[in-house]
Parts: sequence; structure tokens; C-alpha cells
Amino acid sequence: MPDIPATPDILSAVPESHRDLLRSPLTATLTTIDAHGRPQSTAVWYFVDDDGQLKGSITSDRQKYRNLRRNPDCDLFVIDPQNPFRTLEIRAEAGLAADPDKATVRKFAKIYGVDEAMLVRAGEDRYTLTLRARRVVANPPSPA
Repeated sequence: MPDIPATPDILSAVPESHRDLLRSPLTATLTTIDAHGRPQSTAVWYFVDDDGQLKGSITSDRQKYRNLRRNPDCDLFVIDPQNPFRTLEIRAEAGLAADPDKATVRKFAKIYGVDEAMLVRAGEDRYTLTLRARRVVANPPSPA
């Protein structure tokens, strides 16, 4: 699939056949690049926000935060839990915005059906991660 232009809505960049992977509360792998140019992968939750953007939430004490501050290039990889041969890869540029009110965490708690208190530690600095897709790869590819 070719590089995609900037889009205000991530779902418009993803084939219909794979949009359910973004609409469902699943766990994905976020891969960032460390200071030595090596990949670093972490299991993350994500969701498509009301503004159509693909978002996550991270704290400033995590390696992925430090990696993304240094280099915003990243990759989100989702595996369909019902069919491990069906995947969605989003090669992206990350944006980080301070989230002192923990608004993104509250959305995660609702979407993933967990107690908000489970997701927040006192005194932590939270950031909303917005992934701007540069390329989307769906496997198996959608029929043309």
C-alpha cells in the first residue's frame, strides 16, 4: 500500500476490512526507536477518538516516551485475536500533548471497561499520544 496523505480521520486511511481492529478494545504493539537506533516494543491500548485520531496515553517515566521525544517515528501493530494471520500495521509519526487532567485515561477506562484508578498513579505526568498515519498495511490485503 502506498504512503498516505495526512488525514483527519484514521479510519478513512484503513481498509473497511480492517477497521474493526481499530474500533475494538484490543492490545497492540507500539514500536519506537531508542537512542541507539534499535527498535523497542511495548504492548499498548489505543482508541479512535471523537476527532477521528488514533490515540494512546503514556507517562513521562517510560522508555517509549523518551524514544518518541527524540524520534517521533513509530509503528502500531495490531493482530486480530481471532485470526493471527489478519493484521493491521500503522506506520506513523507520533505527537505528544500533556494531559494533566488525565482526560485520555478516563476515555481508556470507559472503552476498556476498567476502573480509572487502575490506570493512574499519583504524581505521574501523562501525555496523550496521537499517531498520524504515514502508511497503513493491512494483511491479508483487501480485494481491490
